[in-house]
Amino acid sequence: MKIQLSRIFTVAAIGFCAACVSAIPASAQNINGSFTVSHEIRWQNATLPAGHYTFYRASTARRSALIVTGPNGSVFELASVVSERKADGPSVLILERRDGTFFVSELDLTGMGLQLEYNVPNVPRNEKELAQGPASTEQILVAMAKN
Repeated sequence: MKIQLSRIFTVAAIGFCAACVSAIPASAQNINGSFTVSHEIRWQNATLPAGHYTFYRASTARRSALIVTGPNGSVFELASVVSERKADGPSVLILERRDGTFFVSELDLTGMGLQLEYNVPNVPRNEKELAQGPASTEQILVAMAKN
């Protein structure tokens, strides 16, 4: 009986280790891409001028930072919400325009099945009452690099 119990625990431990090891490659997948903006944008606390940008994310793990490199150097952006969803269509950077300023609200990486949402400033209460509709949005195509 003692030998059988020992075998059961050994098989369970091997199965658990195999499950953990097989999950590592999915979360260790690098994400590389690029996009070009024709005007200045705000990405959380950073202001990025018009130009060509590349980005890199070390993994698909939820708390992994996105490194965006462009004409003025690099910035680190941490998404406020990361969700996995499969969708058709191209990968896009979604900008919200408010009072003439463009803010990055999402980076949809459809090929990777990831949607990264970023903080944008709240609209003041008095502006909400004056607004005729939602803030306008713009989509910028994102080119994904092959790993």
